Amino acid sequence: MKTQKNNKVLKTSLIIAGLIIILSNTPPAQFFFLEEYHYTNKDQSFNYTEFPGKALDFKVGQRRWERFKTQHPEKDHTLYRTFRIKPYQFWEWWQYIAHPKRFTLPYTPPN
Repeated sequence: MKTQKNNKVLKTSLIIAGLIIILSNTPPAQFFFLEEYHYTNKDQSFNYTEFPGKALDFKVGQRRWERFKTQHPEKDHTLYRTFRIKPYQFWEWWQYIAHPKRFTLPYTPPN
């Protein structure tokens, strides 16, 4: 009897935790939870911040980065992310899956 009750509590807890993780990774919820992602090159002659709600996403940043490199061939051509990867923030997990290139950029601390 006690084992059945414990199993039921465990099952209910796992279902609730799963629902929280799934719902927190949907677009309406992510609008409120998403971090701003910042990018720069080493000498900070290029800077970009993503604002997904304003259509300034990673793709726009990539286009601006490519344009910067053609307009400034003498500048540093390595793009860095200035944000840390935080796998414990489960509401960001969809970003890791949908936009993996963003997280494979080398890290440099923000100045």
